[in-house]
Amino acid sequence: MNFLAQIIAYYCLHYPYPGELSDARLTKMVYLADWFSSLSSGEQLTNIRWYFNHYGPYVDDVIDEVQSSSNFFQVNTEINYYGNSKKLIRYMGRESLVQLDNFTIHILNTVVEETKHMYFNEFIDFVYSTYPIAKNDRYAYLDLEELARECQSRNRLIDNEKKRP
Repeated sequence: MNFLAQIIAYYCLHYPYPGELSDARLTKMVYLADWFSSLSSGEQLTNIRWYFNHYGPYVDDVIDEVQSSSNFFQVNTEINYYGNSKKLIRYMGRESLVQLDNFTIHILNTVVEETKHMYFNEFIDFVYSTYPIAKNDRYAYLDLEELARECQSRNRLIDNEKKRP
């Protein structure tokens, strides 16, 4: 199982509300993992080239990976609270197949902890509040690593201004 599939599987195994792991939420959770990793280490976890479309940071990479790994994942279409269909992702493989390093697990757990209490609209607001989305216009590619450096530099400037008498 490749690295992206392992990330998806980890979320499926450790997210406390599996009935909320739609393709949209799961994709945005992978985005958050890449963003948090970029902030922490200067590098994304995945090699996804994130794109800010009309639904926020959404790429087909996550659902494509799920569909190409159909022996590990199951996709069920259900109706959400608003009467729209959603694709729920479930991992059907063995947990022992998910072999991630400690840093990756820390980042994924951080995403789970930060978002598990959020209903979908609150979750989307959180994603939209991240620096790459707040800073860029729709229909732009997001260089998360460069944006993390920019965000950290900006925050250092703000912190230095606060310290001035």
